[in-house]
Amino acid sequence: MKRRLWWPIMASVFLAIITLNWRPVTAFADYKISNYDVHVDVQKDGSAEVSQGMTYLFDDDYHGVFNKQDLHGIQGAQFQGVATRLNGGMSKTASAAETDADNTYQLTQTKKQFQVKLYRGVHAGDKLRVTYRYRLLGVVTNYQDTAELNWKIIGTGWDEPLKNVRLTIQLPAKSVTGLQAWTHGPQDGRTTVDKKNGRVTMILAQNPANSFVESHLLFPTAVVPLNQRTSSQKRKATVQKQEAKLAVAANRKRQRQALLQWLFYGVAVAVFILTIGGYAWWLRRHPAQSHTKPIPINHSFDVPTVGPAVAQSLWRTASPDTKALAAEILAAAAAKEITLEPIQGKRKPTVKMKKLAPISNSFLAHCFDKVAVRNELRLDQLQAFGKKDEKGRLNTWFKAWQQTIDQGVAVYQDQVNDKIRNVWLKMGVAVTLLGIVVVVAGMFISPKIGAITVTVVPIVTIVTWILGIINYRRITINTDEGLALKNQINGFRQMLKDIGHFNTAEIGDLILWEQILPYAAAFGLAERVANKLAVDFGTTALAAGIGIYYPIFFANNGFDFDLSGALSSSFSNALDASSNASSSSGGSGGFSGGSSGGFGGGSGGGAF
Repeated sequence: MKRRLWWPIMASVFLAIITLNWRPVTAFADYKISNYDVHVDVQKDGSAEVSQGMTYLFDDDYHGVFNKQDLHGIQGAQFQGVATRLNGGMSKTASAAETDADNTYQLTQTKKQFQVKLYRGVHAGDKLRVTYRYRLLGVVTNYQDTAELNWKIIGTGWDEPLKNVRLTIQLPAKSVTGLQAWTHGPQDGRTTVDKKNGRVTMILAQNPANSFVESHLLFPTAVVPLNQRTSSQKRKATVQKQEAKLAVAANRKRQRQALLQWLFYGVAVAVFILTIGGYAWWLRRHPAQSHTKPIPINHSFDVPTVGPAVAQSLWRTASPDTKALAAEILAAAAAKEITLEPIQGKRKPTVKMKKLAPISNSFLAHCFDKVAVRNELRLDQLQAFGKKDEKGRLNTWFKAWQQTIDQGVAVYQDQVNDKIRNVWLKMGVAVTLLGIVVVVAGMFISPKIGAITVTVVPIVTIVTWILGIINYRRITINTDEGLALKNQINGFRQMLKDIGHFNTAEIGDLILWEQILPYAAAFGLAERVANKLAVDFGTTALAAGIGIYYPIFFANNGFDFDLSGALSSSFSNALDASSNASSSSGGSGGFSGGSSGGFGGGSGGGAF
């Protein structure tokens, strides 16, 4: 029996969400770092006043944060202080201390690096803004023909990605006509060289973990006239040649990436279109067969010619559930294959079944063979077995029984129409998944292509699903015989549902209702029908005429018992167990790959 219509739709939505949000499986810390801002004020003596700020968003409790600054290649550092602001509150200046008191820090400095360990207790959900201030000595070198600043402002020591990155280098002069700047790092960043104000700004949406961002500047030596770090060599032409080479490599890489992106996008679009065309061609060549639906029956008093499990499956258009299984257990009792006896278990009422003859229900037969003791099977025993059933045997038996019922239902189904309906659903799922691939590929090309793709593809996908749903509902899955039988079953179920409006004693004798009760259980209406029978016939007549079911439904034993519910809970645990662009002319450039050898590569930080 095929699944209902909403299953493929929900599966498509779920897969769309998973696809759009897919990330490689990586172990991340319980915090994120955003709004990473570094402002560098270069001084006339070649040193730099640095303000380094970042915002931590915590998902767990932490004692504090730490920050490292690599000093290789420069002449030292002077740490000036650190301030914090918790959840947008007042800014607090931390004090140096040897203890781990809140809002204190410990500074460890060598010739190679300094590390600041800041103690600031936080809890899950807290947002902490931390700003470090320090002075770096000898960051600029004055050569004979140019001054050079070459610095990995972001080092590789950050184990978490840095989001919303903004790096600013301010020179101590305006109108610096000879200012040139290159940035090395992720190639989706942007570098702005403002010669008028003597400023270089670098912006990144995100810098990946353990990745550096390096800034390489050239400017006239007159900008830093007091700089004592000098060299008699010429440097400008060498740097420009080096950066031009890196820029060429970066542009080639971008061109290759763009070509691959366009190729992938083209292939995705082609497959998307061909898939739609292929399904449309197949559906046109395979029209659905027409069947006439009978006039609906409001109430039918005839017992269906098929068993309760098949009747339920035809009504639901789905495989039988545990209510149908409970119905077959009642039918087995009526056929004198078993007896049913309500008993008080250790914690709640349960049912004891005793085998009298060979059992026709395959699931129940397996249970008696593997679980029962001396041909007696209690539902609480079955539940205990299910909890320990790591191999999922109950689940296997249940599915095998479902398949048997599905085969019985298939006799009344038009297999050609069923296949066509499934093709419509497969078309919807395929178009949804391929549409996601096309949209993602389009976004990598350019904002314009992405916008067009995001507009067109969802429209095509929605139209496909609308047509699919319309045809799924229009195409009849049952044969003429199946439609007639299903119509009678629908009327029969509606009669049971409206049982309060009828006198059951006038509809038929107790022998008839003994046959009907399993169907009522399959439709989840057994309690309603049993209560009506007790009113119309009386308990004395019921005890004599329907003794098979009397202990379960009618006896005044103080039990509030639902057989189908008890059966479901008995093996539900077992079912769970079986189955958690750069310039190449030597001028200033944007972001490129490689490195120009700047200092600060080991800088980084995190939380503890």
